[in-house]
Amino acid sequence: MWIYFYAAHLLGDFMFQPDRCVNGRKERPILFLGKHVAIHIVLMAIASFIAMSMNNSFHLSVFLLSGQAILLISICHYLIDYGKMKLNDNLKGTGNQAFLFLLDQMLHFLTIWIAFHGLHISTRLLDNGAASFFRGWTTDEKIVATGCVFILATYGADRFLQIVLQDIMPNRELQEGIYRLSDEKMEVKIRHKNDGGQEVEITTVKTEQFFRDSPAKIGSIIGMLERMLIVIFMIMDMVQGLAFLAALKTLARFKQFEHKQFSEYYLIGTLSSAVIGILLGIVASQIW
Repeated sequence: MWIYFYAAHLLGDFMFQPDRCVNGRKERPILFLGKHVAIHIVLMAIASFIAMSMNNSFHLSVFLLSGQAILLISICHYLIDYGKMKLNDNLKGTGNQAFLFLLDQMLHFLTIWIAFHGLHISTRLLDNGAASFFRGWTTDEKIVATGCVFILATYGADRFLQIVLQDIMPNRELQEGIYRLSDEKMEVKIRHKNDGGQEVEITTVKTEQFFRDSPAKIGSIIGMLERMLIVIFMIMDMVQGLAFLAALKTLARFKQFEHKQFSEYYLIGTLSSAVIGILLGIVASQIW
């Protein structure tokens, strides 16, 4: 049942957490953290009902287990997020922010795991590998686990990459919705005079083209689709599709590569996104 609760956590942390709630934590942390945890409680209750429906296990003991798990996870979630918020105020820098993000998600995962397995955490994954870990899961559980991978590959990875890439964002000229392409060439004209002499005219022509860029969210959406397709290709064992995907994405931004700052940002972002997609794709391929 724990995988259903983990799916509820991912939905609550990445898909059902509005920006207003995130920004409001700085002014009224207790109130907005309470609202955030309340969303998680509702999602976990729904996940619990779905899990019991799938397994036809509407028993009192299961209800009590679910209730205890929801209570424990909710309290721990509040404490973890509150601690992360306090550390965010003291730890600056991209590396620290990225580490806090990963630590936060790892602690949430361990909380859910421990809530269902007690303090005796299973070591099957470490002893026998990922394929053995997923062996014995029902089809419904595998579908939910695959859904978790897709949430991590899209919304989760997008949040992480925003943190990692925030210090190397292109300058304001590229952020404000307009980017510029410059070109400079020299023209030489030779005129022949009546007295047999020549007149050489050298002209330097500089052109600047201004293009209105795509909306800010388009880049995030493209990245999400890219990682989602990478996971699908890995599940279907179609590794050759990764090359086609990289070529297609590069072609869409070809002209902007003349801007050095953008090309560096694009390369780092694309490689980071691809690495995350491939790693999650490997996990997804082991599920089935």
